Amino acid sequence: MKEVLYRQLAATIHECRTWVDVLDTDRECNFMLHSGGGLHPVRCRVLSLVARTAHGAYPKGHVWDIPEYRLDRAVNSLKRRPGFKERCRLGTLSMQDAEDIIHLASHKLINLELEL
Repeated sequence: MKEVLYRQLAATIHECRTWVDVLDTDRECNFMLHSGGGLHPVRCRVLSLVARTAHGAYPKGHVWDIPEYRLDRAVNSLKRRPGFKERCRLGTLSMQDAEDIIHLASHKLINLELEL
């Protein structure tokens, strides 16, 4: 993922947060990736999000680590939408774009509910 897009995604989530905020953007973790019929270890950067308040089944302080490769896959699938590809190229993500990226990258578990 482009560094500018990654930083803008994190900034948008932090600035427009409701119940989820950015905890860390620079941590790296090891993951197992299924590819070519086997599992392969991958070390990548993770976007760590934290629940600021209890929300649904998630208690205050719950942390999600979303690997950068999941964010990449979400961005690539959203590039089929009209206008999204251009906003990515220009680095002008909207709140809805950020919500959609996180929703897809988290296997549809996290709905950010961002507000201005």
